[in-house]
This record gives sequence, C-alpha cells and structure tokens, in this order.
Amino acid sequence: MKKKLESDLISIAHRILKLKGKEDVNKLHTEVAQLYEKLTVLKFAQENFEDDMPTIGSGTSFFETMDKTFNNKVSDTIEVEDQVYVNVDETEDDGIFEPVMEKIKDMVAQMPEETHAVDAMVESVIPNGKTKKNELEELVADFQEMPVFEPLTEANKRKADNEKKSLNDKLKSSGFAIGLNDKLAFIKHLFDGKSEDYERVLSQINTSSSYEEANTLIQNIIKPDYNHWEGKTEFEERFMEIIESKFD
Repeated sequence: MKKKLESDLISIAHRILKLKGKEDVNKLHTEVAQLYEKLTVLKFAQENFEDDMPTIGSGTSFFETMDKTFNNKVSDTIEVEDQVYVNVDETEDDGIFEPVMEKIKDMVAQMPEETHAVDAMVESVIPNGKTKKNELEELVADFQEMPVFEPLTEANKRKADNEKKSLNDKLKSSGFAIGLNDKLAFIKHLFDGKSEDYERVLSQINTSSSYEEANTLIQNIIKPDYNHWEGKTEFEERFMEIIESKFD
C-alpha cells in the first residue's frame, strides 16, 4: 500500500511541474488536492501501520525522492512499480522545473492588476447608480405631501363668500354704493338718459380727494352740462348724499 501511494505521489508531482501559467490554475488546483489527499493517507498509514508496511522497491525512501523532485531538475529516469518517468528535454522552458510554490506565487502576483481593473469598472458603475437614485428621489419629492381636499359644501360656501367679498371690495374701491334703482333714476333724470355720461361723471368724481373737491366739480363743471338739474332737486339731493358717504 505504501509503495503504491509513493508512486502516485511522484506521478502527481511530475504533473504539477509540467503545468504552465495561470491558464492551468484549475488543473493545478486539482493536482494539489490529489497530492494533499495522497499525503494524508500515507501519513495515516505510516503512523498506524509503519511496522507492517514494506518500503519502496528501489530502497530509496519516498521522502528523499520527493525532496529531489521538488528541489532539483529531473536528471535521471525514475522507475516506480513498472511506471517510467522520462526526464524532460533540456530545451524545454525552465519554468517547468520550478517549485510548485514559486508557480503559485507568480500567479498570485499577477492577480492585483486584474483586481484593479475590476475595481475601476465597479467604480465607474456605482456613480451612475447613485445618480439614478437621486433622480428618482427628486421625481417623487413632489408627491410626498398629498393635498388635502375639503368637502364640496364647504368649498361652495367659501366660493360664495369670496364672491360677496369681491363685490363689496369693488364697490368700496369705486367709492359709490349705488343701488340699481338709484342708478336708473340718476341716469334718467340727471344725465338725460345717457348711461355713458353717468359712468364718466362717477369716474371723474372718484378722482377727488375730498367731498369739498367733489362738490366743486359737480357744481361748476357737471351740473352746467345738464341744465343745472333744474326741477330735479329730489334726485340731486339723493345723488349728493351718496357722493358724501364716499368720503366719510
């Protein structure tokens, strides 16, 4: 059993030495695994059956053979249990004979360059991912706070209040709170039925800064154009009352 194990170990060692470059890394991994397995079995056998196990047929110990295999060039033909291992041609690449650990070191030394290339590729991708994330956050930012809708009845009531307020503001800004009946009476009796004249006069009066100024404008400029409102005392008094209230 020991002789068979030693033969297998030497065969594996030779196959490992013939591997070239990192393209054979899978094969190297397989061979090293087999080497470890065989050594484990041999170690167990020696520790438990050393007295009963025969030595290698040539009289050379396995360990001496392994030492020569891993630390020196193969210079002689090795025969183990009718298996022949022919020495390698001197013209072949010297890398074939370098120790297994040196080959592993060489392959590991070449790995950082590939690692840097992968890191650069990852870094070029990650910023884009962050940008997309930021764009998505900006897109949904407007929807984080949803509007609160009030009941329809309250909305209608608020609209009516606003319209009423707007009408009051308009009347207040014009300075004249004149009802429809008064308006029609003024147009008919004071402005000869001309609504354009009525609107023009009110516009002129509205530019006055005081009641005294407005009264002077009416008495000296407006009334002469309409026969001084003779016989229209009732309507004139009502009209002047509204004008006065504007400046109160």
